[in-house]
Amino acid sequence: MKILVWITSALTLMAVLIGCSSLYSDKHYHSQASDIEQVPAVGDIPKRLELNQAWSDSTREKFWFTSQGSQIIPYSWFTWLEQANNTDYFRSAQHMESLRYLPMKSSARNPSGLPIGFALNENKKQGEAWVGFTCAACHTNQLDYKGKKLLIEGAPTLANFVLFYDKLINALNTTNQDDAKFNRFAKNVLADNYSPADAQILRGQLLEVAIKAAERRGVNNLPADYPSDFTSYGRLDAFGNIQNAGSAFALHDLNNSNPPTAPVSYPFLWGTHQSDVVQWNASAPNTPVVGPLVRNIGEVVGVFGSLDIEEARWYERLFGIKNRYSSTVDMIGLGRLESWVKTLRSPAWPQEHLPAINAEKAAAGAMLYAQECVACHQVIPRSDEGKNYTAVKTPVLSVGTDTATAWNADFHMAKTLQLEGTKAQIVIGDKFTDESAAISISVNGVVGIVLKNPLVALEAGLIPGQSKQDKSTETAHDKTLEQYMADNLNKRKDMYQQKMVTSSASTAKENSQLEGLVYKARPLNGIWATAPYLHNGSVSSLWQLLQQPEKRLASFWVGDREFDPVNVGYVIKKGLSEFKVFNGQGEIMKGNSNRGHVYGTKLSANQKWNLVEYMKTL
Repeated sequence: MKILVWITSALTLMAVLIGCSSLYSDKHYHSQASDIEQVPAVGDIPKRLELNQAWSDSTREKFWFTSQGSQIIPYSWFTWLEQANNTDYFRSAQHMESLRYLPMKSSARNPSGLPIGFALNENKKQGEAWVGFTCAACHTNQLDYKGKKLLIEGAPTLANFVLFYDKLINALNTTNQDDAKFNRFAKNVLADNYSPADAQILRGQLLEVAIKAAERRGVNNLPADYPSDFTSYGRLDAFGNIQNAGSAFALHDLNNSNPPTAPVSYPFLWGTHQSDVVQWNASAPNTPVVGPLVRNIGEVVGVFGSLDIEEARWYERLFGIKNRYSSTVDMIGLGRLESWVKTLRSPAWPQEHLPAINAEKAAAGAMLYAQECVACHQVIPRSDEGKNYTAVKTPVLSVGTDTATAWNADFHMAKTLQLEGTKAQIVIGDKFTDESAAISISVNGVVGIVLKNPLVALEAGLIPGQSKQDKSTETAHDKTLEQYMADNLNKRKDMYQQKMVTSSASTAKENSQLEGLVYKARPLNGIWATAPYLHNGSVSSLWQLLQQPEKRLASFWVGDREFDPVNVGYVIKKGLSEFKVFNGQGEIMKGNSNRGHVYGTKLSANQKWNLVEYMKTL
């Protein structure tokens, strides 16, 4: 009860003194903007076949283009920006497809014909529209098979986020330096408002944005001894980016960062809302209302949703407030996106487009799955996919897969700067010392955003519970935001009670600190559409996953969309980048290990094929 009193008092005081943090005068803002002129998409947009995943065409488009508050560059800039080394537009279908984003035609919600997941985010305060990522950019994919293109909603993208950002920064920089390129850009962006004076102002703004973008790239650069394509296609160290968004950018110290050296495959989204925990390392409690909102805000912060933590004004400090929180995060947009994810269902193997499943082999494989797999990866009938479930948390030491993700998430350290002496979770928890786990700084920022806008946060958190499907699985909405927040923070505190890093543990060695770390094992519905496998994408197919770890492919090509229905993965003899387990010295690269997960690897070849056939049915 005391915790609730403290939270209620803190929320009331923060709301009165600080007010609304949203940059939007209309908190119900969504990405459709009637005053932005539509322009045709550049290049051919492929015709894709859509599978039945319980979404209507309307839901699909809303999920693709509803803003979550991410802001990369102004929308008109992205519309007219040319590629660095030619005069073709950056947004052209051919260019975006080469980066493995999914080109799309123009519409009211997508006025410039940008790829799926590139959403319009109108900054009402500044009076300017920006483009930013929404969930669909990283969680929508296309599988190709014999000329057919299958669109999979919620599937992990094959996109190369790092290469996209490199090319974008190069394009901005070249546009600023090349007079002819800039003049074309300025005349398109300014249109009827063009004048030499306004063009000069625009050029100054372009330089400012380019510098900020280059700073972000610098903070998230890999160490010099890592290969340039270490992150590559279909992988990203999202945790590392989220950590640095808090420690380096929110706290205004670009040196207060950690290298994102643990890229992972993007997780599939179906079943996310129903799980008790999320993230590969099962680190975020999915408690009702607040849980999904908190983890979604964290995701936005990692992909261009600004987070700023500043010292409070003098009169705010009189009331015990030490820091102020601001962000571009659109909580209402996040609530809507979560409501659609809640209703998303896994894709069934489409026998009308892919080779038919062998029923006899699949039946034999079902028995093997019960023997080898079900202890961790429970089977959930498609009719029950809307029901909540408890994920299995497998100890890292037991599963034996690459440890970098779990270790970096808990043991990357950062200076706390102006947060020192304040409670790590604002209203509960121990106080920050001068150094702490880097992720705890980002969590602090996310909690600060929620507590700064309690009414909007509660409204956003309740949106998923208002969906028409599966209402029987929802917790009754009979609590206040304060109670939901207390539940979430205490659950998170309990989860990290034995693992949270303090300054005294900053010199801990990895091998002695794996005890207690886990990876999440979730139901494998739709697993056939989510290659490559293991959390770090180090295994190319389901067939390879069943091989003895030392016999799995140590290198394979990634980035080809062509589906391999036999091995269940992508074609790996060609692609856009080569994934390698070993470095030039013959050592397994940290972050790229394909070892561990030995379940089913001792079966006979015939049994393994039967098990693969069964997993196609999940």
